[in-house]
Parts: sequence; C-alpha cells; structure tokens
Amino acid sequence: MPRAATAVILCGGESSRAGFDKQLLPCEGTTLPRAIARKLHCLFEEIIIVTNTPDVYAGSGFVVLQDIVRGAGPLGGIFTGLRSASSQYAYVTAGDMPYPNIPFIEWMMGLLEPGCVAAVAARDGVEHIEPFNSLFAARCAPLMEAALARGERSVSRFLRSCTQAVFVPEETSRAFSPDWSMFASINTRADVQRFLRSGGQPAISRSRGT
Repeated sequence: MPRAATAVILCGGESSRAGFDKQLLPCEGTTLPRAIARKLHCLFEEIIIVTNTPDVYAGSGFVVLQDIVRGAGPLGGIFTGLRSASSQYAYVTAGDMPYPNIPFIEWMMGLLEPGCVAAVAARDGVEHIEPFNSLFAARCAPLMEAALARGERSVSRFLRSCTQAVFVPEETSRAFSPDWSMFASINTRADVQRFLRSGGQPAISRSRGT
C-alpha cells in the first residue's frame, strides 16, 4: 500500500468573512495552521503550506509555496501542493479546519492502491462532497492543470469527473466523527468567537466546500 507521506494545508483564502487573517488565529500556543501541521506531523513527513503570505511561515520548517495559478481557489491550491509533493499521494486539508481526525486519515490511507485510486473524499449526504480532509494522487496534478486552463475552479466537480475516485459514505465517516467536527471550518466572525471561547474544542460550523 502506498503511503501518503505529504500533507498539504491550504491557507490562501481572503478571510473576508472572518474579519481578519485566519492564518494568525491563536491556537494551542501557536497559530491555527501551525497547530494543524503539528497534529498531522505524526503521520506525514512532509508538510506543504500553500499561502499567498509566505512570510507568515518563516522559520517553520514547512515547505511553503505560493499558488502557481493565481486566483484559482482551492483547486489551484491543491494543484500547487501536488506539483511539489514528494510522495505518490497527499492528504489535503484547509488551514481553517482545526480538528484533523488521525484515525480517519489512517483509515482513508488504507484504501489506497497503486494505480487504482486517484482520490479519496467523503460524501455529506448523497450529493455533497467534502473537498478537504481528503487524499489525492500526485498524478492528478496534470488533470487539475488542464481543468484550471479551462477555467474550472470546483474541487467537487473535479472529484466527480475523476473515474478512480473513492467516495466514503457519510455513515462511515460519522463512525469516526459523529459530530462532523473533522469537516468543520472557521469561516465567519461568529465561528472565530466560538472557537476562541471554546478553547479550541469543536463548537463551530461544518465546512462547505466548492
């Protein structure tokens, strides 16, 4: 089974709804993206941060990249991370998703087969696909580049078009995260306030990707 030795954390959003740069949000004695990276480091040797403000991560020891295709949203960020990943597969999350679920990530990694799986992502209900807390094969990068060249920006649409994607049913994911917190993100000012009041415990809204 191939191991995903790389984690890609996307930190390129505008943070307009949160009211300030979420990359600076305090968490566990550091900033939120750094805290996420620290949690993921138990599984992944290589941590790639994709950000438009690389100076924020000076001295972090992470691989810090700026988007190859500017203004391309999360799909562009994933493409950038995959282009530099040193492994066959990369785990992808967002820098505003505070609650990575290590057992779930390990379980997803167990679904990988060389040449047979291009991506692993969870479904939320029947139609919605969670674009983050997911795995992508590095060989998806050329397909993403072609999609971006066509003006496509949706990670979910890319996943639906991927014939070798594995979609995890919601009931399976909820066995690992009954409150769905592993897909929660900090999006709004209210989310920020709840996160700070809770001391970093799950108490915020679910992620809804594109």
